[in-house]
Formats: sequence, C-alpha cells, structure tokens
Amino acid sequence: MKDRILQLFSLVLLVFVCGSAEKLLSLNSGHGALLRAVTDNLVHGSLAVIVWLLGHATNCCSSSSSSTLAQHTVIILQSVACGAVACAIDLDHFWAAKSLDFEDALHAPTRGMLHNSFLLIILVALYHSKPRSSVVLLLVAFSTHQLRDSLRRGLYFFPIGSTPPIPYSALIPLLPN
Repeated sequence: MKDRILQLFSLVLLVFVCGSAEKLLSLNSGHGALLRAVTDNLVHGSLAVIVWLLGHATNCCSSSSSSTLAQHTVIILQSVACGAVACAIDLDHFWAAKSLDFEDALHAPTRGMLHNSFLLIILVALYHSKPRSSVVLLLVAFSTHQLRDSLRRGLYFFPIGSTPPIPYSALIPLLPN
C-alpha cells in the first residue's frame, strides 16, 4: 500500500513539474533568448534530478528495505550528477553551430549529436548487458532531456531524421521510472 501511494505521489509530482516548466517557459518567451535557454536548461536538469530521486525513493522507502544516511547522501549526489549531465547535453548546440557564440548555437543548422536518440538505444542495450548505476544515470539524463525536447521537435535519429513531436500526454508514461 505504501509503495502504491509513493508511486501515485511520484506521478502527480512529475505531471506538476512538467506542466509548470512548460508554463514557465511560455512566460519567459518574451524576455529574450538567453533567459529562455537558461530556463529550458534548468528544467532539463530539474526533471532528471526528480526522476532520479523518485526512482530511488520508491526503492529506499519500500517496506522491505532500510536505508542509511550514507545511502541517502549517495542518492542525492547521484541525482545532482544526473541533473548536471542532462544540462550538459545542450552544449552540443555549440558543437553543431561550430561556434561558441550563443546566437549561433541557438540557430545551429542541425541538432547536436548528443540529441541523437540512437544514443538512447545504445544506452538501453548497454544497460541490459551490464546494469550499472552509471549507465542508468546516463539513461535517465539523456532520456529525460530528449523526451522533453521531443515535445517540440520530435525524437532525432541521425541520419534518418526526426519523428513528429510527441504529445504531452505521452511524456510522463515514457519517462524512466
């Protein structure tokens, strides 16, 4: 019963965060490209942190396990690392633009290689061959980032192209848990 309540709480929290993030981004749309980019990037990081924490909260708070302060500290540090990786993915905009100029990065002719959704397939395959927490961390960071980006631009499969944008209603069920 406790596990079901925690899972329901997790789902409600994810829906709230995702919906609030999109609303915040729409409010920032008239305040300049830099503020919008920073906000978007912080949302990517926050979503990865929340998904990581919720995935571990379900395990550590279940009735059959006991956890220590050291384990909680490790989970928090891992969540911060997951959020940092999710934020760092957007650095490939500069690579795609072949420039360190912010405006060039915003208007790059192609999407960066870290936005290539084939990386998700590789990470899933790697996870199934060697399920390590570092692979899971990368999978959560990349999948939350790419799935959220797919709301506007679809999933990007280089060199094939992009899918149509994914509907918002499909985002939460597709996020790793």
